[in-house]
Amino acid sequence: MKKIIAILSVVLFSFGVAKAGELTVTGSATASYAITSSDGTAASNDSAKGLGIENEFTLGASGELDNGFTWSYAVDIDTVESSATNDDAKLAVGTPIGTFGVFLGEGGLGVDNAGSQSVVSRPSDTSFNEQMTDTFDIDGYDNIQYHTPADMLPFGITAKIGYAPSGLATAANDFKATGSTNNRLATTDTASAGGITLHAGGSSVSHYQVKASPIDGLNIGADYFEASGVVGSTDQAPESGAYFATYAYGPAVIGYSKSYLAAPVNGITSAAVEDVRNEKFSIGINVNDNLSVSYEEEESQPKLNTEATVYTMTSTGIQAAYTMGGMTLGVAMNDHENAGYTENKDVKDTVFTVQMAF
Repeated sequence: MKKIIAILSVVLFSFGVAKAGELTVTGSATASYAITSSDGTAASNDSAKGLGIENEFTLGASGELDNGFTWSYAVDIDTVESSATNDDAKLAVGTPIGTFGVFLGEGGLGVDNAGSQSVVSRPSDTSFNEQMTDTFDIDGYDNIQYHTPADMLPFGITAKIGYAPSGLATAANDFKATGSTNNRLATTDTASAGGITLHAGGSSVSHYQVKASPIDGLNIGADYFEASGVVGSTDQAPESGAYFATYAYGPAVIGYSKSYLAAPVNGITSAAVEDVRNEKFSIGINVNDNLSVSYEEEESQPKLNTEATVYTMTSTGIQAAYTMGGMTLGVAMNDHENAGYTENKDVKDTVFTVQMAF
């Protein structure tokens, strides 16, 4: 992939001499304190508490060539468990016919969570290891993309196409599902508390996205992900898709999304997951310039290859955020039924956050 970036850079800049670009540094740091309790026949934990800090810094550069083409480069530096990691990077060039780019661990095209209006975090993304299985996304791969110009199509329609050639998936990100690392698909094809699992094994991936704004306040979109040559998918190859809609009216925005994920299946067994279907609804309200509140409900149901019983996981959350300049205080109270797709496992969590952005 480094060779691809080098070749692309030479080709792009051969069209014209680059003018002096601009360098930017942006980022955020979020400290959180979570309290989680669970009950039911499957598990019981009166009090689990945890502190955390999540950091991300982005170094960006952009400029213009003499021929009018634009270029941009960005690299993210995350701090995880006391170690700095350069995990995401992108190089893109804008032309009159669209934008072409190379993305390393970047450029997600999934819209499964595009309807979310939660002001802190989605309910299923805050609980301890109880996240839902979300759709696949190409940002788990080193990929190339094409984006149509913003003003080329009517009704605000934009289209994006991503492709990850064979062998460019990193071992840590093989078929990464969007969201938490607990949702990543790992090395078997059986159902588990965190979802389903998979090993990519050098397959190729294609991802397509379309969005539109047909009327004021309304945004809609859809995406489709497919993979070929996947190890461990003799009976069913992995794919996923989603659509969403949001509508803004005054200080309120409502959002809705529906998605499915077809799991890779290698051998029909009672535990082999055929697909997972998610449905999500949320509403966010800007009470004033500083205070925002939200409510979100998420439902996720896996389907097995047999008539075996499956349990639908439901997560709901009420959240509030108060912004003071570059600092935002947040609180989220979430309730999960059949958490981790486990019967009668009910989990409640309360999360307090302090975020500094610059």
